[in-house]
Parts: sequence; structure tokens; C-alpha cells
Amino acid sequence: MTPKFRAYDGGSLSRMYQPDEVMVGNGNIWIIDEDSVAGEWIVNNDLDLMQSTGLVDKNGKEIFEGDIVRQVRTQPTTENETITGLITMLEGAWLIMNDCEQLASFLWSETDENEIIGNIYENPELLEDK
Repeated sequence: MTPKFRAYDGGSLSRMYQPDEVMVGNGNIWIIDEDSVAGEWIVNNDLDLMQSTGLVDKNGKEIFEGDIVRQVRTQPTTENETITGLITMLEGAWLIMNDCEQLASFLWSETDENEIIGNIYENPELLEDK
């Protein structure tokens, strides 16, 4: 699988990129995306890169590191549980982390339902008191 990334420009543009290509080196970040002229690299060191998890939510949207996801955890013997948190990689596994409640859940599951409700850069308020 080829790693896929998106990038958030936290500088003056405050926008999300879906780059076609990403290159990192010598403290610089280069991307080629829809704004690139004739396929030239854009250099922008204000970018925060987020890797795709390779999974999609219940609406078919690709889930990236930095997304805020609501997961309904199906429990066969008890009521369903819901966790809302930030997608983070920890020790090689994608997790939904909720620091306020000190909870974490594996993103991948055969029975749980995930839905992207925002991301840490554009919707940080979604993580407050959750």
C-alpha cells in the first residue's frame, strides 16, 4: 500500500491540502496538489502532515490522522457505547484517543461504526469535554 497524506496549512492560508505527492527532507516539506502550476513542487514549512489510516468511515470518507471520529461500539450483551476522540497512531496501531475521559479504542473493528465529525485543526472544540 502506498502511504497517502493530507496536509494542513496552519499559517496565513489556514487550509487543508489533498496533495498528489509529498516529499520531506532537510527540514522542508514539498507538495504537489491542485494548486501546483504544471506539476511544480510547492514548498511550505507551515504544513502539518497527516497519514491516511487506510480505513473509511460509515459514509465512505477516508479517515486520516488528526480526524475527530465518533465510534459507536457494539456490545452484544450490553448497551452500545460511544467514544469521540482524535485519531492517533500509538505503537503501530490506529486509535481513537479521548484525553478528557482517558479512554482509547482501536479504530479498526468488524462491528464498530465510525463517523468523521471534524478534525483537530478546523474543529478543536469537538474535543472539549468529550
